[in-house]
Amino acid sequence: MCIVFWRLLDSHAVSSTNSPYRLVLAFNRDEYFDRPTRGFHIWPSQSNIYAPQDLRPLDEAQRGSWLGVNRQGRLALLTNFREPDAALSHHDNMISRGALVRDFLLHVPVTPGGQTLANKESVWDYAQGVFDERQSYDGFNLVLFDLKAPEVVYVTNRGAAGGEIKRIESGCVVGLSNSTIDNESWPKVRLGKAAFAQAMESAADGERNVIEALMQVMGDSHPFSTDRRMPQTVEDLAHCIFVPEINGLGGGLAKGLYGTRTTDVILLSDQRLTIAEREYSQGSKGVKVTRLDIV
Repeated sequence: MCIVFWRLLDSHAVSSTNSPYRLVLAFNRDEYFDRPTRGFHIWPSQSNIYAPQDLRPLDEAQRGSWLGVNRQGRLALLTNFREPDAALSHHDNMISRGALVRDFLLHVPVTPGGQTLANKESVWDYAQGVFDERQSYDGFNLVLFDLKAPEVVYVTNRGAAGGEIKRIESGCVVGLSNSTIDNESWPKVRLGKAAFAQAMESAADGERNVIEALMQVMGDSHPFSTDRRMPQTVEDLAHCIFVPEINGLGGGLAKGLYGTRTTDVILLSDQRLTIAEREYSQGSKGVKVTRLDIV
């Protein structure tokens, strides 16, 4: 039950706000704690990619991600789609969804079918290639950014029409979890967008303050934080931005320790990305801050 909020501005809009940031993004990744992963790092096999990584595939070339950036100003994020029937959530012989993020961030991007793309056309063309082959994947939401343009494209293989591809306008706060984009029937999306917008008001108070304000938003486990109640079903997770550690739920979640494992905050000021990452596994709650210049 991952969740992400963001706002992307063009360079002219930044001057009319109190924020120095063209991009403000906050992402919670929810996963089983025994699934091997690594946080933001430069990938040894693909040095252009700066991203977390799913370490489950033994073959390093097959490993993907759910979030990442590169030095050319591309950013990609992925959430799985919450199926109404748990039996529909996974099928054999599907392409790994994490490859969608990885392949977009390659220095010379390729479509899922292996076609090389021109950099200036890569966002829409890559999304179109994914959309054309959307039935090769289990349910997903994919958001692709060109931070230089700026341009944002959303593609999914779920929803009423069986899939959608569209550009997302700059300047507004957007929320996405494990349903279609900006689905405000999910309380965590509706309430989180308002809290995210309020947290961005601290941007003028400095980087440390805005990071901490966003971490607080993403750390909100309400309504499971005030009276020690815990989620009982998967459907309950549509209410809380931060998922506390739980061991199995009704409604399709398998046994095993599950919850929010990381919170990532990404800020873009001028041509510099700041990435703040907080890991919750093994009791670690410190924030690691790194920076990446866009060329």
